[in-house]
Amino acid sequence: MYTVYYTDEDAPEETRIGMVSAPNSAIAHRIAEMQFINSRIHKVMELTPPDEETRYPGARFINGEFQPVS
Repeated sequence: MYTVYYTDEDAPEETRIGMVSAPNSAIAHRIAEMQFINSRIHKVMELTPPDEETRYPGARFINGEFQPVS
């Protein structure tokens, strides 16, 4: 997934943000040009996932209380 920063020709002072899905940045830029017609593409940036996943402790909610998962 890529974030696209662009402006429409009708409102060049207003920067807008869109998203495209592509296997690499060159294709993402091409898709952005086709998707945001009559717009000027300023930047295409890849979304990077967080380094570590958020981990939650295992627990169950039973009879109004949290019980550890065994």
